[in-house]
Amino acid sequence: MGENCTIIRMLVEDNIYGSVVTHGFAVFNHWHNEMEFIYVEEGKLDIDVDGNVYGVKEGQIIIVSSNVMHAYLKTDPGTVIWVAKVFLKNILGCLDTKQRMTDIYRNTLIIKATDRMKIIFSDLIHAQYGKMNEFYSGIKVSELTIEILSNKNTIKQYIPTKMVENTENIYKMQQFIEENLYKDITLTMVADYLGFSPAYCSKYIKKNTNLNFLDYVNSVRLREAEELLQTTETCITEVAYSTGFKSIQCFNRIFKKHRGVTPSQYKKSLKSKK
Repeated sequence: MGENCTIIRMLVEDNIYGSVVTHGFAVFNHWHNEMEFIYVEEGKLDIDVDGNVYGVKEGQIIIVSSNVMHAYLKTDPGTVIWVAKVFLKNILGCLDTKQRMTDIYRNTLIIKATDRMKIIFSDLIHAQYGKMNEFYSGIKVSELTIEILSNKNTIKQYIPTKMVENTENIYKMQQFIEENLYKDITLTMVADYLGFSPAYCSKYIKKNTNLNFLDYVNSVRLREAEELLQTTETCITEVAYSTGFKSIQCFNRIFKKHRGVTPSQYKKSLKSKK
């Protein structure tokens, strides 16, 4: 993803929502239990959903179903993206039309945003409602859903997608890797933790993430390293070693391959945009 892209995200931490702005990050293949709502305010986003690439244009929203593999690929320079993740159960609790809701969100959707949708999305992203946030986010996305159901002509594309299988094992694997990033993680270590043979574990990771084992581990390392670069003043050397890269040279090479800039250039670009 180009370094000139701006991402405005809704964060969830200790049940406190708030917005955070980051610049120029890409996201590898990943999935999560929440639904992901992405609004392209300016520019264009190419996103991989379940192995297929879709271009989301300015003024469009893409809604990615829960437990569906997806990845941000690239954007045009100057692109501004709004991202919110919300549990489906929090939406269903606010609506009587639960079956219609469940049916519409079985697919990933690309939608032409109405002015009302844009206002709702802004309210959702910039919420600062403390312990009421799960309820508030459910209300806001319920409002968004009603707007979609009332304006079905805004739905430009239905994308049938399959959910990641055995999500419990995938989640356990992700946790294990995150908790052991500073170690030299091997396929055998992960296989033993999951109770798999190394050969089966390798096939399992490839099937469910579309990445081989080493690339998957590096994607987790990069995600953690990028978060440290964005949110702390930790020096780049410490970021590299604390996330498990064996050398600064290795960190620089892999970071630049997937982010388009070196870690130091990336850190500098963040400071220049504050």
